[in-house]
Amino acid sequence: MAILTVYTKLLDKTLEGARIIDMGSTKTCQCYVLPYDSVAKVGKEYLAGKYAFYILLGNRSVGGPCAYVGQTNDFTNRVSDHKQKKDWWDTALVFVSKADEIFASETLYLEYLGWKTACDAHQYRIENTKPIKEPGLSDDKKNDMELFFDEIMFLTKFYGCNIFEKRKNAMVEMGFHEYYYVEVKKRGIKATLQYFPHSKRFSLLEGSLISAIETSCSKSAKRIRELLLKDSEFCKREGNLYKVIQSTNIPVESGLPSLPAEVITGTSMQGPTALKTKEGKTFAELHPKE
Repeated sequence: MAILTVYTKLLDKTLEGARIIDMGSTKTCQCYVLPYDSVAKVGKEYLAGKYAFYILLGNRSVGGPCAYVGQTNDFTNRVSDHKQKKDWWDTALVFVSKADEIFASETLYLEYLGWKTACDAHQYRIENTKPIKEPGLSDDKKNDMELFFDEIMFLTKFYGCNIFEKRKNAMVEMGFHEYYYVEVKKRGIKATLQYFPHSKRFSLLEGSLISAIETSCSKSAKRIRELLLKDSEFCKREGNLYKVIQSTNIPVESGLPSLPAEVITGTSMQGPTALKTKEGKTFAELHPKE
């Protein structure tokens, strides 16, 4: 049985700090795991002037985990720009060749592979504003970089990030779920919620029509609506309504149904009775203790 040894070097002697993940002498790819506060110092010491493929990782309160995929010939300078323009990320994964065998054309191809694979996986919201086109590269170099990218995917998964792991339906994989509907005909509101009893989470589904007008909803609902409605990737204004164009999680503690109902209608709602199944059963009937 073949054995693969993976080494982890703790640069500040803590599991939470900066570290290097290395697969030994048989593999050339090396991964630097850099918390936000460590990127400048570690980058200057280890990564200055090196060609690299990198991923910025973070989490938004609406939309869940997100990532930015990039390439550079000097991560120290590049990350300074990201610190000024991107306020959501907390960790950088930086991949370099120990043998310095990748250069500008190779990193551009790795960036394309990383962006495409991450988009196809649908695990993270990808923050790159423009699609990344496949750059020109010889077949031999493409093959080399595809093998190198295999190592990147392995180290990313070893770190504990599933950005490249494709799954058919992320919501279904969260477990057993139920569908509920919120409808206010006179206002044109018609929304679909997916509820996961095990984790007590709600997701507002694509195609839902929610109110653009707020009256007496709670502060929590207003905060979520502000995050959701100002992002053109999630919602599109249509008169007095917003159409949800990308399904998203609604951060709700303890599965309380009133908050997603208020997010949808923009007004105070009794969620246990406002949320109904296709058969007309209310949330309260199916979850009397909730």
